[in-house]
Amino acid sequence: MPTWKKTIFVNAIKSRMQSENRTAEDSLKEYVKLTETEKTEILNEL
Repeated sequence: MPTWKKTIFVNAIKSRMQSENRTAEDSLKEYVKLTETEKTEILNEL
């Protein structure tokens, strides 16, 4: 995954975690087009 794309997703997940009181895993479930590898990369950045 390109760095710019990962940065966008990391920031979006962080924002949703704060504003909606959700876990990162819960938020990532809604991004159905991401592969499991991409989801793992995002979680590692958090």
